[in-house]
Amino acid sequence: MVDSKYYTTILSQTFSPCGNYLITGNNYGILTVYNLKNELQSGVDFKDQNLSAGGRSYEFEMIRKMQINSMESGEKFLIIGGVGLIVGVDWETIIDSNFGENSKIEPLSISWSINIPSPKDSMLAIDVNCLILNKDDNVLYAGCGDNTVYAFNLECGDVTQKFEGHSDFIHSIDKLDDTIVSASEDGSVLFWDVRCKEYLSKIIPSNNPEIKRPNLGNWVGSVTITNDWMLCGGGTKLSLWNRSMAAPMTVYNCVEDSGIHVTKLMDETLYAGGCSKYFYQLSFTDEILCKIETSPVTVFSCVNQENPFKVTCLAGSSYKIDICTNLNYKMTTLGI
Repeated sequence: MVDSKYYTTILSQTFSPCGNYLITGNNYGILTVYNLKNELQSGVDFKDQNLSAGGRSYEFEMIRKMQINSMESGEKFLIIGGVGLIVGVDWETIIDSNFGENSKIEPLSISWSINIPSPKDSMLAIDVNCLILNKDDNVLYAGCGDNTVYAFNLECGDVTQKFEGHSDFIHSIDKLDDTIVSASEDGSVLFWDVRCKEYLSKIIPSNNPEIKRPNLGNWVGSVTITNDWMLCGGGTKLSLWNRSMAAPMTVYNCVEDSGIHVTKLMDETLYAGGCSKYFYQLSFTDEILCKIETSPVTVFSCVNQENPFKVTCLAGSSYKIDICTNLNYKMTTLGI
């Protein structure tokens, strides 16, 4: 019998509100909870003494074994994007010291759900590929497989806004103040004001011959923004854009990859990963500051936090998760 873990792809990760647990979701619809206190206890001072001392991880199964594409951590609920569905799970039903004492996979107890309607003349359910929660007004933004970014009011579950302008499915979204940016399989990056229906501007990275990679396609797999910058990549090369000029300032020829799926801008440093042996830390010029060899062949998810301890977790096309307490090196690997 083939061990299914060797075909596991971890599509999403998030941390519990207390920061002491890492939650991952995979293509088999399994939610895994890792007790980071136990995983990283060497030399780390944890103040929360109520965490489970037994058991390092435990698992839940999504309804209908639906693959877990995306997750967000709210104060009361873990929010999960699946296929045709977004669900909320009360943290109290997940973070329970009793679960760590057995290896049985528990059914996931759903507190609420939001259906993503299928397009007319289609029987296909819509993937919820990416989620961003605005905690200030309790609005959830979802980038979906029907080429649309939805805004949901979580108080009532209603759609408050639809951002429609892409011609293919959404890979990635990011939000800064009143600006939403979305990256799509269609090769475009669209900027939206959350108060408007139409997009404000459109960038097609593959229109630049230095960025275009015909052998990999024009898709944009990830985008992230600050007030001044946009970092994006996919089939197109990883590139840094000046937002005010809407022009590429740096094209990262130093990065060896067959497609970018993760981009981050943190502390004036750029991070990127995807179908590559390495996860990269980069300067604002075409220079590698550091690279970490990854367990997954392709990295689909990178999450980081500062408190109660500093940690970055890398996951993707593997059951293994690389854990870094300093992005200059890999501290440990979970799932082994």
